[in-house]
Amino acid sequence: MDDVKGQMEGVTRVYTELDNKISDKGGVQNLFGMNRKIRQALETITLGELDSMLAEIHRAKEGLTRLQEDVVEIRVLKEVLSAPASGKGNGISMGLGSRAEQPKAFSS
Repeated sequence: MDDVKGQMEGVTRVYTELDNKISDKGGVQNLFGMNRKIRQALETITLGELDSMLAEIHRAKEGLTRLQEDVVEIRVLKEVLSAPASGKGNGISMGLGSRAEQPKAFSS
């Protein structure tokens, strides 16, 4: 019986030490409460719902990438068409260049 009593005192001592170390953040009981709240919150959503959200984010990202590419192309065309004519040939220069020549703020 003394062994059980000594073990319980040891558990109490360790628990108290842990509680004292994190007492400025609410103590061990607060951690247990937060753990319970997190688990309850996670139980309200399914993995399928999270996967759907990830798929929507992926589609939006792809759409934004395509839009960015379109805007970069329009910007390059504007630069080319706004540049003064070179005076050679028909006066139209269609040197659109590569993406590497685009300003960094607009490169993907």
